[in-house]
Amino acid sequence: MKRIAISLDEHAHAELAKRAQANAEPVARTAARFVRDALLSTDAREQAVASAALVKPERPEGRPAWLEPGPDARERWRRDTWAAVSALHRRYQAQLKRLPADWFTNRSLVEHLAALCAWRSALDAGSSDDPRAELLFHDRLEILRRQLEAVGSYRTFEHGPLPEEWLNDWPRSRPPEQVRSSSW
Repeated sequence: MKRIAISLDEHAHAELAKRAQANAEPVARTAARFVRDALLSTDAREQAVASAALVKPERPEGRPAWLEPGPDARERWRRDTWAAVSALHRRYQAQLKRLPADWFTNRSLVEHLAALCAWRSALDAGSSDDPRAELLFHDRLEILRRQLEAVGSYRTFEHGPLPEEWLNDWPRSRPPEQVRSSSW
């Protein structure tokens, strides 16, 4: 392993420190991961772009499949996302054991989980022959594990039917005082 020194402006350094703290790791390790991921993911990213047409479903509004679509396709997307997150939770029980029961109430966490599900699906479909894509997925899963442990939850996710409150256009159907705030 080789060591290097890099210079960052104060804003970039503050953002790096913030991300390191959120991931419960030293600043140097976070910086090394960012540099490594950027260098190693170039080939994986190029392969993913080349094979995206094979894996990526058509979305009329041009949004990525892991982002919630407009009202016309929302219910279907939420059903599919619930099933995908449940499958991911079963597959990676140790990493997702602290997933809160109400994960679907936090837009950032929903998008994070949906992106991981889409990534896992693409990997399972053979969209990349590069093992680094698999390793990067597991790195991100580990970061999510640490974030979930840091936030904590009094009640963790258990498999079951999709909650009606999420199908009924949550959070707009709830009064604002019932929307849970989180460090996500």
